[in-house]
Amino acid sequence: MQSFFSAAIIVESSSWLTAAGILGLLLLQIIFLIKKGSGSAKITMHGIENIPVKSGVIFVASQIRFDEQFALLNLPVKKILVFDLSALPCHPAQNTPLHNLIIYIQPNLGLRGIVKALKEARSIIKNNENIGVVTEWFKTSSGFEIDSFRVLKAILKKTNASVVPIHLEQPKGSNFTIRKKGVFNRNIINNETHWHLFIGKPLTTLEEAKEIKSVIQSLSVEAANIAHNDLPLVHIGFALQALRNPEKVCFPDNTNPKLNLTYGKALVAVSCLGKQLRHELKEETIVGIWLPNSTGSALTNIALGTIGKISVNLNYTASIGILEHCIKKSGVKTVITAKRFTSKVSWPDIKNIRLLYLEDIMQNISSTEKILTFLASKILTPSLFIKTILKAHQPNKDDTLTIIFSSGSTGNPKGVMLTYNNITSNVWSTIKGADVDYTDCLLGALPFFHSFGYTVSMWTPIQVGASIVYQPDPRQARDIGAACKSYQCTAYLSTATFLRFCLKKSESDDFKSLRILICGAEKLPIQLAKDFESKFGILPLEGYGCTELSPVVCINKGDITIPEGTILGQMAGSIGQIIPGVSIKIVDPDTLEILPPNHEGMVLATGANVMKGYLDDPEKTASVIIDGWYITGDMGKINFESYVTLTGRLSRFAKIGGEMVPLERLEDELHEVLQSSERVCAVTCVPDSTRGERILVLFLPSILESFGLDVKTWIKKLSSRGLPNLWVPSEKDFHPINEIAVLGSGKLDLANLKVKAMEIAMVKA
Repeated sequence: MQSFFSAAIIVESSSWLTAAGILGLLLLQIIFLIKKGSGSAKITMHGIENIPVKSGVIFVASQIRFDEQFALLNLPVKKILVFDLSALPCHPAQNTPLHNLIIYIQPNLGLRGIVKALKEARSIIKNNENIGVVTEWFKTSSGFEIDSFRVLKAILKKTNASVVPIHLEQPKGSNFTIRKKGVFNRNIINNETHWHLFIGKPLTTLEEAKEIKSVIQSLSVEAANIAHNDLPLVHIGFALQALRNPEKVCFPDNTNPKLNLTYGKALVAVSCLGKQLRHELKEETIVGIWLPNSTGSALTNIALGTIGKISVNLNYTASIGILEHCIKKSGVKTVITAKRFTSKVSWPDIKNIRLLYLEDIMQNISSTEKILTFLASKILTPSLFIKTILKAHQPNKDDTLTIIFSSGSTGNPKGVMLTYNNITSNVWSTIKGADVDYTDCLLGALPFFHSFGYTVSMWTPIQVGASIVYQPDPRQARDIGAACKSYQCTAYLSTATFLRFCLKKSESDDFKSLRILICGAEKLPIQLAKDFESKFGILPLEGYGCTELSPVVCINKGDITIPEGTILGQMAGSIGQIIPGVSIKIVDPDTLEILPPNHEGMVLATGANVMKGYLDDPEKTASVIIDGWYITGDMGKINFESYVTLTGRLSRFAKIGGEMVPLERLEDELHEVLQSSERVCAVTCVPDSTRGERILVLFLPSILESFGLDVKTWIKKLSSRGLPNLWVPSEKDFHPINEIAVLGSGKLDLANLKVKAMEIAMVKA
């Protein structure tokens, strides 16, 4: 057997007693070997009692992960049906004894090869034997789509087979990654944590089988809640990564490569900074940070988490009124900042706040202390260093790590309490969902007061040994493009607003190295995505999250082209596929009744990423979290492949004559008419005495004129798009304004928009 297989998997059952009578039937006790470094990894099986005693069972796992295919061999299956990616390079089972246990769907053989594989799978079921299926969403070069349900439907045809969903939870992700150039084996230290194979209840009808992806997604939440207990919390995860890979560059310096900070140096900095902060802060538990996203800010956040202090990254683009609200609400008494930053963005005169400057703190750290800390990191075992030198805080996993204030787009920001477990869980779900690893270099341009910036741009990459290049101002498109090109960044998280700056000012080859570009916080207009791809050769993809969900929920991934087809990772117009460890359901907004796939309703999400609650507001918390499900306030629908499409905010609907009109959808349609990648208008509503509410469109006249249109023509073109008449505003409801206000996160400032609309309505009245 090839060296690819080098460590035994030990299987144990969490349901040993209930399954004892059929254990011999269920477990083949096949030893299969997967390259995981030295030592053995253990699989715990959950739900073994869900396997039907009667044969003719289809075990279904989601996505192509080779480990998952081998894990299926621990079930009573005759063969596994998988896609053959042999051109990418070869499937790991090729030229091994496992080869004869796999049925390959070979896309390069066209439809005939697909049909042949499905027939062989069906014949196994008809012979009352079991089969494992690893599904994928795929499109052949001729345009024929294969999805999970289509595969199942073909196998189930004229059979009475049961479908049993399974999910393999690997806490640190798969040993394999699929990139545009192929499938690659990567070195993940998985033997530190064992795997969990979750077996769901059988789906006995074709109608039930339609929701196989949704059921598997729910299993992933159950699995993550158990498996993530094996993972170190994020501050410990960083320390372990630094002790293993001290020479790996962690924070490249975008002003001077000689100042690049390796993981080893970053750990020394965190340890020394943490010691100083313990002395300065004493009994203070909640600490403010007034810094842009930068190496210094990241080290400060990590150090505070390491010494058990709760960080509050303050929004330096907010008004003084909002800032005072956040400080008072959180009880911050000390704010950490830097003289270099306050010389550019002055600190407002807020009473009873002590400023701690990083420059002053670092002056108190001697060279001797740095050297001794460095030597200790080389000599001591990781556990001893973390305990005696780093003196890392050992929190309860549900202790608060940070308070992030919501954007305040509709009023005063709410303080969202996120725990160590919230962030750790969402970080690892994001790592698996976006396939982040040590080869990546992240371009971090979102501020840490933004939940995406805090979780994804700071904590996520340092858990896997990736590098992060920070760009403090997301509006400085030339600098962002230059940094991406200089450091060959592979991943970039942004917003539609900030991409517009890049479209105008960045060079066409600046983003050539990116493999993924995710936009969050606001809707990504299709035209903007097309224009960006046309100029830079990388298609921006939409993702989704909420501060209250730590924040990532869904991600679109890039398509992967293989011979004769494409593995589909994105769905146009959607916010992406739900990441592992998170589950979504669509419900009726009035009754909370669960709606079937492809039906529009209110979006609810659950997982270990659901916030602890709103700061000092238990009533508000109780109103948005029901039985562990967070009510997002977004309206949307989910398809059979677990891709979610948003149709609007519940709060961004106008009720006109008893009918609900989605304002965000209308906004999108107005921009689609112009095929504009720039924001030309914003849509809101005001009270109306006859119809309940009235739509107002506030627009930038200079940009509209640049398209050679007036309002009357704009409305005419809008009407021709087949929208209901009720949705189309009249000419008197279009009003020119000088600017459209956005928040520091790039989101539309809905509160400001509403105020302007009300002022206009009052004048017109």
